Amino acid sequence: MEAFTRGLIFGDEIPARNPHFTGREEELRILRQRLTASAVEVLSQPPQAVFGLGGIGKTEIAAEYAHRFAKEYDLVWWVRSEHEDRMRDAFVKLGKRLGLASPDGQRDKSIWTVMDALRSGPYDRWLLIFDNATQPEVVKRYLPVGRPHGHVIITSREQQWRRHTKAEGIEVTQFTEEETVEFLRRRVPDLAARDEQGKPLDPESEKSRQADALRLARALDNLPIAAEHAAAYLAETKISANAYLEMFDEDPHELLSEHVDMDYPHVVATTWSISSRQLGSDATELFNLCAFFSPEPMAEELFLTGGANVRAPEALAEVLADTRRFRQAARRLHRYSLAKTDGKRNVLTVHRVVQRVTRGQIALDRPEDCAAYRTAVHTLLAATNPRNPDRESNDAQYERSLQHLMPAGALQTDNPDLRQLVVDQVRRLHLRGGHEESLRLGEAALKAWRDTSGPDDERVLQLAVEVGIAMRLAGRSKEARELNEETLERLTRKFGEEHEVTLICANSYGGDLRTLGRFDEALELDLKLMPLFERVFLPHHPRTLNVRNNLGADYRRLGRFRDALQHDELAYAERERVLGPSNLRTLTSKDSISHDLRGCGQYDLALDVARDVITALALRPGPETLDSLNAQKSFAVALRKAGHYEDALEESETAVQRYIDFLGEEHRYTLRAKINRINDLRVTDHPREAEELGRSALAQCPRLDIPKGDITWATMVNLALVLRRNNPDEARALDEGAVQGLSEVFGPEHPFTLQATANLASDLAAVGETAGALDLGKRCFEAAGRVLGTDHPDTLAMGANLSLDLRATGDSGQAEELRTDILRRYEEVLSVEHPVARIAQQRGRINIDIEPY
Repeated sequence: MEAFTRGLIFGDEIPARNPHFTGREEELRILRQRLTASAVEVLSQPPQAVFGLGGIGKTEIAAEYAHRFAKEYDLVWWVRSEHEDRMRDAFVKLGKRLGLASPDGQRDKSIWTVMDALRSGPYDRWLLIFDNATQPEVVKRYLPVGRPHGHVIITSREQQWRRHTKAEGIEVTQFTEEETVEFLRRRVPDLAARDEQGKPLDPESEKSRQADALRLARALDNLPIAAEHAAAYLAETKISANAYLEMFDEDPHELLSEHVDMDYPHVVATTWSISSRQLGSDATELFNLCAFFSPEPMAEELFLTGGANVRAPEALAEVLADTRRFRQAARRLHRYSLAKTDGKRNVLTVHRVVQRVTRGQIALDRPEDCAAYRTAVHTLLAATNPRNPDRESNDAQYERSLQHLMPAGALQTDNPDLRQLVVDQVRRLHLRGGHEESLRLGEAALKAWRDTSGPDDERVLQLAVEVGIAMRLAGRSKEARELNEETLERLTRKFGEEHEVTLICANSYGGDLRTLGRFDEALELDLKLMPLFERVFLPHHPRTLNVRNNLGADYRRLGRFRDALQHDELAYAERERVLGPSNLRTLTSKDSISHDLRGCGQYDLALDVARDVITALALRPGPETLDSLNAQKSFAVALRKAGHYEDALEESETAVQRYIDFLGEEHRYTLRAKINRINDLRVTDHPREAEELGRSALAQCPRLDIPKGDITWATMVNLALVLRRNNPDEARALDEGAVQGLSEVFGPEHPFTLQATANLASDLAAVGETAGALDLGKRCFEAAGRVLGTDHPDTLAMGANLSLDLRATGDSGQAEELRTDILRRYEEVLSVEHPVARIAQQRGRINIDIEPY
């Protein structure tokens, strides 16, 4: 945590210092004063919003402040804030720079770790600049507070910041005439106060240049960005101010014209038009094309990968088909200050004002070209699709196009290849844990495409499948189910049940059924799907192996652990052969085997397998995934079942926190991890914490709209185990409710039902109803022998408890005979040193917990 002793951390996104920065001293003074006022007395300084018209110079002021006062800070970081995704990117990059990035690459965890560090230390003096913020309510979520020397500057066109920042903003208005004149004369040699040899001008020349600069300033309406580009044009072309003004008068463009949907002075539009005339054909075509991308950096690959596929405009197609011509055109744009090139990142950036003005001008003057440029952008974006969103090595390529999709009108396209890119992006995002980002793109695209192509279009339905998956993973189970049901019905009706997308959707719908606790229906569906997938995709295709994996999940939830183990072992063997031993899906199958082995009572072997999975996952690069979280939760349970209680407690704590970081508190998977942790706290003698967690989890079930299935009943059973010692009546009530519910959902001889019933027998014994305890105990013991096997640890626990009830009712002989047999079996199955076996040796009551799925 000694990062700042190594010197200032200055973000590479911060614009270079402008050597021609002019004026704005009053704005900088006010900004500095507000950021540093009473810094010792207050907990944190309120963010300072710098707002005004686009192109008015807000970013220049923020950048100048960053450079001018850099020595007053330990960290200065620039946050592009046009969209929430860009803000998130900036915090992820900051986390990497500070060494605080999540080791598993999980974006949400990295972001909140950075914000927590900025709020509470060890980082003290920092400056964050949120540039071009558009949504105050979104930006507010990313404003760290809590440090008197932590400062935030926000630049925005939005003026309504007071209620979000609790501080007056600083409105930036146009330059004064004097400031514009000063800027132009400093930047343009032919307007400068000295001649080429650096000598002062004679009075007449000085007066003439002053007059020319003043007329230019007035014509440009003192808009800083217009002055910047006009100065660049004059400096490069060497034309006179009078010639410039003549060209300006010949080709004016309206500002804030509703017809062209622009919010900038028309004089700015004229400036871009004039510069374009001097650029040459190649640079002009590239400049026009850039106007139809987003303001984000445009990687060279975006232009060149699919350049040969562009057909119109013809002049543009020629530029994109020739790498040399493209690069020359990009350099010419940079020369005229119409674009910035970054050689290190190999990207091109055009100012957002320039883009909007140029788009408006083309739409107004040449609407047919406007359509052609937009089509060209769509073609270029589509060509970058690696067409395999499941492969993590493709992420960098997908990232280049992601930020441009919505601004470039990808949601309104009918280009099938571009639509496929959108579908793949939605899938990639939810596979990498970006469920909310996936839904933002996916739901917007789904609505737009349904409106233009109808709900039965194949690509629309393919997108709907991915949106449904993202909804389920984000905890929106009901919406996911409804969407998948509708999508499956439409696919089946139009394309038939053996169409690839139909099968994929049906496979996803099986996940909805499992979420609902309708395990018999899920099994029936997956048994039907298995031969269809084998026929359509072939037996060893990854999609087919997914169905095999789901069959294992179905059987496991129904308590048929041996059947589950058979399918999971087959899936694991094929995935290892087809995908490789370190593939995430391969490791997921191996984790399922560990789960099955626990269900079969083979605790030591289950732990060995779970440990292998965790070790392999630790070696994998890439972001956090739901499968890796589930594997850690599984490892914690395996440790507890094998008798390593303290290790299990530590692992389950980590697992719960990872779920919270990844999915949030209010998610069914987070709740499931908490339910398992109740048992770890109980067996390590933390009854108060276990009870608090159990009651909290039980209260959470109805909030999450969880069906009365394994999660709810498991919570009741595991909480009852904690309560029995001091509150046996409440424990009994919980177990009675769980037994009734589990019997209705799973049947009387499901392992869960038997576990709950055995615990109810212990409740009865605790309140003195020995006869009732004996009767329940006998029935459970006999049923467990049939269902789980006579040597299963749960069967042995039921037998050990039954021996206590037999002794309590006066049948000492049978009790001792049963106890002796149980102890012998424990030695063979678990060893005499296992904590549960020791309880049996000491004639203690054994608790039987439930591990929800």
